[in-house]
Amino acid sequence: MLRVLLLAIVGAGAFAAVYFVTEPESRPSPQTPTETASLANAAPVGQEPVSFELRPAALDESGVARESLTPPIRDVTPANMTAAPPVNGALARVESTTAEEPSPSLPGRRERLFNPVVESAGSIDIGARTIRLAGIAAPEADKRCGAEPGTWPCGRMARAALRRFIRGRAIECEVPQGAEAIPDSARCFVGGEDISEWMVAHGWAERDGETFADAEKAARAAKLGLWGDGWPGGQPAELAAGD
Repeated sequence: MLRVLLLAIVGAGAFAAVYFVTEPESRPSPQTPTETASLANAAPVGQEPVSFELRPAALDESGVARESLTPPIRDVTPANMTAAPPVNGALARVESTTAEEPSPSLPGRRERLFNPVVESAGSIDIGARTIRLAGIAAPEADKRCGAEPGTWPCGRMARAALRRFIRGRAIECEVPQGAEAIPDSARCFVGGEDISEWMVAHGWAERDGETFADAEKAARAAKLGLWGDGWPGGQPAELAAGD
């Protein structure tokens, strides 16, 4: 028994002496990562061995792995539709250069109003709202024209003339382009005729601007309404009567 133990010790010492004396090039080299991975993933006995190889990732100019920049492209085209051309390069987001188009404005139109009430020669009441006739300057209901002692109630007569012209008919007023409702000052019509123009043409209002210049010139020349020397000729006296 002692001889066997001595022989084992002598043998181990001889092996160690041979290993350290041998040149480094002749020693067995350590296993590469590929070999280590292959050994680590070796299949159990009786099964097909599975091995893999470690490869460095392909990098772009900035040192980023290309696989992280270009994810796989999945074809989601339905079976009954023609597939789009294949994409071979990397996908890139393209910013839209088209400016947002402004929402279309509402077109100009006319809105019909019923039961108009004339409170003065330059305005019409619709319910609780008052619409001023655009483009004219008409006298207030209490205005008097002419020189003393021959003054006359031109404001009340102008109001009465407008009432006789409308005769309770529905009127239509313009809603400008882009607006949702009739403005406080608007062009209004009755029977297709411009109410403001009619007032100027018959001498019951002055123009406010250049729109009715010709109509006012003709009324002045004919001395109609406000442009007469006194009580308007041809106008019935009842025009100046009550409200």
